[in-house]
Amino acid sequence: MQECTESTHKITCTPYIPPSRGATPDSLRLLELAAIHSQIRTQRQLEQHKHFLLSLVRLWPLAVGAGFAWYAPQLRDLVSPYQPWGMWILFPFVAIAKRPEMQFGGDFSRLLPQVMLYAQFPLEGLLARIILRKRMTLPGVARLIFFVHFLAIAELCLVSGVLWQITLR
Repeated sequence: MQECTESTHKITCTPYIPPSRGATPDSLRLLELAAIHSQIRTQRQLEQHKHFLLSLVRLWPLAVGAGFAWYAPQLRDLVSPYQPWGMWILFPFVAIAKRPEMQFGGDFSRLLPQVMLYAQFPLEGLLARIILRKRMTLPGVARLIFFVHFLAIAELCLVSGVLWQITLR
């Protein structure tokens, strides 16, 4: 015969020893092992829950990127009066996707800049997360993200001919 108790998520059963029969060493050992097993299971569940929460916390750069992506259309409208430099500085990958040199099929060439508008910041957040796994500091990650932006802006300057126009003046 067993005695079962119900906790929050599980039912634990332990051997029931009637008081009239007295406890034998084997039954006491079984009770002790059941208690130890229950403690170990509870500790393992707590560790798994803690590990899950830590893995969610480590995704903060992606969450920040998703937050910026939520406001990407408003940011685009904010920098649109300062064309082309505003878009080049804040959304260089959208500007690259709009270039006529990017020869994609009809609908895809119209859809890609819109997709990049929403995907740029989460992708940068994912890049920051990958870099942070290499034990780099937050300022180092920011420098690398700005360097990627700088390279995209440099490509836009080279492709658009802005540098050629500046040197001819």
